[in-house]
Amino acid sequence: MPLHGIPAKEYLNREDELAYLRRLADPGADALALNVLLVGARGAGKTELLKQLYQRLFWEGQQVVPFYYSFKTAALKSTTFARDYFSRFIRQYLAFLRKEPLLIDASGTPLHRLMPLISSLGLNWMAEGIDNFQENAGQGDIYGQVFSAISAPAGAAQRGGRPILVMLDDFTTAEELHEARRGDASGLTSLFEESMKSSLCPHIITGSPASRLEAIFSDPSLYKGTERLRLPPLPEDIAHDLFVSLLGKEIACDRGAALGLMRRLRGNPLYIRNIARSLRKTGKKALTERDLSECYGAEVSEGDTAFYWSSVFNDCIREKGLKRPVLRLLMHRLSRGECDGTERLSQVLGMREGDMGKALDVLDAFDPGQDGDPVFADYLRSRYLREVEERSARDIQACLREEYGAAPDPSVFEMVIPMGDQAELVAARAVDQIGKNIRLEPDFLNYIQMALVECCINATEHSGSYEKKIYLKFITSPQRLEIVIESSGRPFSPDLLQEVPVEQKLAAGRKRGWGFTLMRKIMDEVRVERIHDRTRVTLIKNINRSEVRK
Repeated sequence: MPLHGIPAKEYLNREDELAYLRRLADPGADALALNVLLVGARGAGKTELLKQLYQRLFWEGQQVVPFYYSFKTAALKSTTFARDYFSRFIRQYLAFLRKEPLLIDASGTPLHRLMPLISSLGLNWMAEGIDNFQENAGQGDIYGQVFSAISAPAGAAQRGGRPILVMLDDFTTAEELHEARRGDASGLTSLFEESMKSSLCPHIITGSPASRLEAIFSDPSLYKGTERLRLPPLPEDIAHDLFVSLLGKEIACDRGAALGLMRRLRGNPLYIRNIARSLRKTGKKALTERDLSECYGAEVSEGDTAFYWSSVFNDCIREKGLKRPVLRLLMHRLSRGECDGTERLSQVLGMREGDMGKALDVLDAFDPGQDGDPVFADYLRSRYLREVEERSARDIQACLREEYGAAPDPSVFEMVIPMGDQAELVAARAVDQIGKNIRLEPDFLNYIQMALVECCINATEHSGSYEKKIYLKFITSPQRLEIVIESSGRPFSPDLLQEVPVEQKLAAGRKRGWGFTLMRKIMDEVRVERIHDRTRVTLIKNINRSEVRK
């Protein structure tokens, strides 16, 4: 049920995304696009974001009707799907008007039993729509049923006078829609395009991986007019706050150890919730770094996170005989960063070329969308050790603990530059060289430079420093770049900045005042602290494999 999300007060750091998505169906708002593809890593919180949006529209809104549908739990035979989609829309529409959540869950209630309620609300157009749908069903018109169901929200928005915001969750699963058996009716997802063209019925569509989500479009104009909204991982400090809140006040955990774990989890809410749940089950009241390491190893090898990834893996690779070969290929690619040709791989892995070709075909289709995710890599490693090398659970745990603590020591570079007109350019050149040393992609490095330049300008303009110096420290590792900027002088906090509306800034011709907004958009974490007589700003960016040159 879409109203079954986490409490709003526990939902952290997604207000900007919620505010933007709420504007989509607001007739008076100036949204950037009609429809949105909501993308992000698995576990980043796309489903929870939709549920939070649904809750707010359901309880606070009067005009925009929310409709949520998850393909992950849908029956994918086309006629069953059409009946389910259509009836869920009808019930959610009525529940919104009456503010009666129980109507949403009344899946066993036949549509004809809702007719008295529909009549009492004066929704004659809805009664006509139900008659049309049931007529298509009675005639055995498969495409008529599917199209009638899919177009129901757009038709209701047109005839009912209320915009409808459609949220289609796990839409990539809709590729499995079929008439009698899987694969016998391709192209059914394209039927959604007509409804997506209605200005009164914007769609928010999620799915993983993003590359498959893009494949729904056959109309180039609709593709170009659809916004891509990427849901980033939680910043490190927010991830830590979520982790601590999930542990509860009765459990103490060393902050340094917890932050190290958060870096491993890469701000993924799914991982954070799973491991916090596992740690609570241990019954310990004071958690050490070893406790976290052991719990992490158990979680990725046999816990809820392992169960989640096993379901994804098994769903994508259904032929049982190919699972071991694909695991071997994945581990080879994980260790080498690439795959050799078929003949070379056959020799290295001791597999026949025919079997290798089949495994490579499956591997090419298996795209979990988790490039550079250490948790996913550790899950694959544990499954490989168990199923291919037939290692014991104790051996697997030992290997994972060794991997968990195997991160190399970070490199540290420090410099002091005088405040002046060119100070930020000196800092930008320094980070440019450091970025090249660790092989960052040029576009990614440009964003880092922009954040650093803004921070140095702020230090020059706001500090009133008697030293007239900026202290810089760069801390680099393969997974993370941390930049510390310090300056003496007046205390400064971004929380004290007066928020000036964008329109007012543009009208006044102001070019300053954007610095911290820009920094927070670019970096994963921005911290401002007062250390003795200095203001310290720490910029942290996690590095994914896609952001590193080959």
